[in-house]
Order: sequence, then structure tokens, then C-alpha cells
Amino acid sequence: MHDRIDEVVNFGKPSVSERQTMLYHYLVKYCQPPQTQTEKFQFLWRYPRSIYTGKRQIRMEGIDHAVIESMAEKTEGFSGREIMKMVVAWHDAAFTTPDLLLTPEILDRILEKFQLQHQLKSTWTRSEALMYEKMIDIDSSMVGSQQEDAKSARDKESEDLLEKISGQRIALKDLREGTKQAASTEEAKKE
Repeated sequence: MHDRIDEVVNFGKPSVSERQTMLYHYLVKYCQPPQTQTEKFQFLWRYPRSIYTGKRQIRMEGIDHAVIESMAEKTEGFSGREIMKMVVAWHDAAFTTPDLLLTPEILDRILEKFQLQHQLKSTWTRSEALMYEKMIDIDSSMVGSQQEDAKSARDKESEDLLEKISGQRIALKDLREGTKQAASTEEAKKE
């Protein structure tokens, strides 16, 4: 990492246990409603408008230690920032459901999208490394059509990943709409 500091500092990727700890930390921070009286008071202190606006909190169902453990294993190679953004995306996805419910299915869908984005970032890193390599020393074997073939293969891989990400967004939208339709059907049955 060399951003806004004068010295290069290497931050390694978190291990499985560190990722699991981060997932627990961010799930509690972003997705768990206040449980104790103290937490409820702190929430009201931070969000006084919630008293009269009726700010609703999301709930988690079916999310246990085994689910978090599997998520930690599936996030191999993710940085701490990517994990935090993924948990925030889980929170946002739960808010789009009519019941404000976070389920393992939503976790998996969002994780798949973030895995595709992670793969896409790795293609960018490879192309940046190739560009950096060219700036330092131009390799005579990579001139002409070979260079163009390598570039077109990278572009094709990036396009494929972008299509998969788009497909994941559509699938998540369909999931949300399906839960909204199911909730409206249940409300109609109650009436």
C-alpha cells in the first residue's frame, strides 16, 4: 500500500480466522439490532430521529457459526476493506426485502457478486503489472500480434466477468422481487 504515506507498508491478506473475526465484528456492527437496554439507549442517542420516524432494524435468521465459518473460507484473498464492504452490502440487501430479513441465501448471492468483482480486480492488477513491466523493460518477444493477442485475451476475461457480475445483480433483484411478491401474497391472504 502506497497511498497518502511516504513509506511503503505491506499489509498481508487476513487468514481464515482473522476473516471470521472480521465477519463477526462487522455483522454485529452493521446487521445486529440492539439487544440490551444499554445498546438500545446508545442507538437512540445516535439516532434521535428514530423515535418519531420509526427507523426499523434488520433481523438475521439462519445465520449461525457454521455459515460464518463457510463465508470466511469462501473469502480467500479478500482484504479487510472488501470484507467490510461485503457486510455493508449484506445489510443493504436485507433492507430491500419487505421483512428486513438477512438470510444465508442473501449472504451467498452477495458473496458470489463480490467474488466475481474480486476476480475482475485481479485481471486489472495483472494488466497493470504488464504495463509496469513494459515501462521498465520492453520485452522483445511481446511485440506485434503476440502483444495484441495477450491484450485481447485479458479484455475477453474482463468482459466475461462483467457479464457474470451483471447476471448476479439481476438474480439478486429477482430474489428481492420474489420475496416482495411473497410478502404481498401473504398480506392479501391475511385480509
